[in-house]
Amino acid sequence: MKPDHMASSNRPLSPHLQIWRWQITMSVSMLHRGSGVILGFGAVILTYWLIALAAGPDAYGTAQMLIGSWLGRLILFGLTASLVAHFINGVRHLLLNAGIG
Repeated sequence: MKPDHMASSNRPLSPHLQIWRWQITMSVSMLHRGSGVILGFGAVILTYWLIALAAGPDAYGTAQMLIGSWLGRLILFGLTASLVAHFINGVRHLLLNAGIG
């Protein structure tokens, strides 16, 4: 038998679950977090490129070949788009915190 405080009841759920609806700020927040994660992977790629640069011409040539391939260029394009989205959202957040908008 369950204690009284754990007994099931017919109490309603929190009101926010009934009136919840999608908002643009939720989408922007998820985009900001996602672009931040992608930029974290971009930092790993940048670190690899810098280590290859310091390691010598052979390692740098291999890194340039990988990054210069069609897949590498596609990844760099995605990183650039993530950087732009993250930066613009950061500026938007800064302006909102300053009371503008």
